[in-house]
Amino acid sequence: MTRSIPATPLTGRRTVLRAALLASAALGVGLLSACGSGQITQTDAQVPAVPGINANSKDGLIALRDGVVVYADQYKPGSTVPINVRLFNNSTQAVKLTGVTSDNGTFVLVGGTKAAAAAASPSPSSTHAGASPTLSGTKKPSAGASSSESAVAESEAPSAAPAPTSAGSSEISVPIPVAGIVVLSHNSGTYLAVDKLSGAPLLSGGSLKNVKFTFTYADGKTTTIELQNLPMTTPLTPLPKPSPVVKHENGGE
Repeated sequence: MTRSIPATPLTGRRTVLRAALLASAALGVGLLSACGSGQITQTDAQVPAVPGINANSKDGLIALRDGVVVYADQYKPGSTVPINVRLFNNSTQAVKLTGVTSDNGTFVLVGGTKAAAAAASPSPSSTHAGASPTLSGTKKPSAGASSSESAVAESEAPSAAPAPTSAGSSEISVPIPVAGIVVLSHNSGTYLAVDKLSGAPLLSGGSLKNVKFTFTYADGKTTTIELQNLPMTTPLTPLPKPSPVVKHENGGE
């Protein structure tokens, strides 16, 4: 006949302690798993520190990064709209940015070498050296005319209409070396811009439509980067909050 030995208080206490340790270990593993899954989800939803749109060329060799419209409360029709972009050349040959178009107006290069050359070059309507230009309709005083008659003749000469001004050069040619980067930024002084905004005003939070960048390689081949929307960046500092409206006891404001 076999007799069972009753458990002593010490044996029971060890059993309870072992069960508690096992439960704590299981709970710790569960918490670590939940914490890890939460970190993965948050990392996946993070956005770059620099706001803007990223895109690659159709051949995958040119990269556009952080493309944005410079912030403003509003761009009125006819105003200049600057943009910021960074361009990377991942090909094995030199390439140039040779054109930018959009539905909102003509793009120009501001502050670049082409813009400086265009500003320094003479206009096609300039006259040859040594030639004295005469305006149609100008009365030329005779040799014996008095000084008062000459002054009257000069005052009747029509004034030339001012030439339309442009923010920059429409001849865009920005070289990007092999494995190189070009930063076109409004802050640096060399940037791309819509010369004269067409259509409706561009409000805060809006975007330029159907912006197309054209690149030409050294061998003459071309590729493009097309953006349906080029968004406006956010302001560097938060906009001030409107002050609350205080109502008086008599119902007035």
